[in-house]
Amino acid sequence: MLKTDSQSTVLTINGVAAGSTVAGPRLRMNRVKRGTLSARCSVDAETSSLTLSAVWEVSDDGTNWRAMRDSVNATPVVLATGTGGADAAVVRNITAPAGVYGCRYARCSIGVAGATGTSSDLATVSYDYLTFDSN
Repeated sequence: MLKTDSQSTVLTINGVAAGSTVAGPRLRMNRVKRGTLSARCSVDAETSSLTLSAVWEVSDDGTNWRAMRDSVNATPVVLATGTGGADAAVVRNITAPAGVYGCRYARCSIGVAGATGTSSDLATVSYDYLTFDSN
């Protein structure tokens, strides 16, 4: 059975400077089946030159976070770049890198680049995964 995180967490992009990351919701990994986790990211980049990307992070204590990359150290997945016009929201499921399954906590955060976010820039993150008690 597919478990979907019941809360879609709205992230605040307004006032976030380029080069920063907006923390996504924290997920305990102890019941997530290996290879099944993905983050459902919905972003709407309205500010000209603003780029929003999906960034996987892990933690051993739920407080101190570090970036998690796949085995080829690929850069974060760019979800949208603002054009200064009425851009449509972009929704993508981003598969978690294999390394998240060896950590206590994981999250998918939103990276901000190119410009500082404004109140018209929006993002939400939720998770899809199978649990150990699923058939």
